[in-house]
Amino acid sequence: MGFTAPPDTPATRFVIPVRYVSGGAVVQTTSSALTAGSIHVRSAQPPRAGLVIGLQLYLPGVTEPVPGTALVTQITADPGPGFWAEFAGDDRGTDRVAALLARHPDTGDRSCLRFPTHLRASVVKEGGSADGYVTNLSRSGAFVKVEPVLPAATIVDLNIAIPGGPGRESSQAYVVHAAAHLGMGLQFIGGTDEFRSRVDEYVARLAA
Repeated sequence: MGFTAPPDTPATRFVIPVRYVSGGAVVQTTSSALTAGSIHVRSAQPPRAGLVIGLQLYLPGVTEPVPGTALVTQITADPGPGFWAEFAGDDRGTDRVAALLARHPDTGDRSCLRFPTHLRASVVKEGGSADGYVTNLSRSGAFVKVEPVLPAATIVDLNIAIPGGPGRESSQAYVVHAAAHLGMGLQFIGGTDEFRSRVDEYVARLAA
């Protein structure tokens, strides 16, 4: 599953885009799990436990990101680096999360629609890089046809040539699964607001 839930917390696997702000730094990432009152956020450099952070949740079927605040309660290490945070403040966000979880049997954990595409990409890890192609893309991740593939739970830098952009867009990514000679399923875990905007705009064009 790639995360460790807090004790006595029934968690549902769910991947949605998430934006958080900690210490002035903005990170566009994704979740791996939700409960009625908390979220597990993937992050290579998570904020420390005890911090209150600003969150924006990009929920399926909701036009604007849902803002809120959360308390970081637990840091998780490999193979699921990130953190658990408890929602605080505005009840509208928790109500929308509860409604989303109620629909979970119908939507599954892949809440972001995937679209076939063919975009040049490169995967960078520890000074080495490999060129390939993104063969499908969603707001939360991509499948990249590339050789060699890397083991699940590896964190890489992913560079994608999105049409209409000034150059390649970059984000850290988490290897969810890999298959030799086929490629790797990647989850975005460390992008900028610009990266999020470019991906969302392109996915919207694919969906039109």
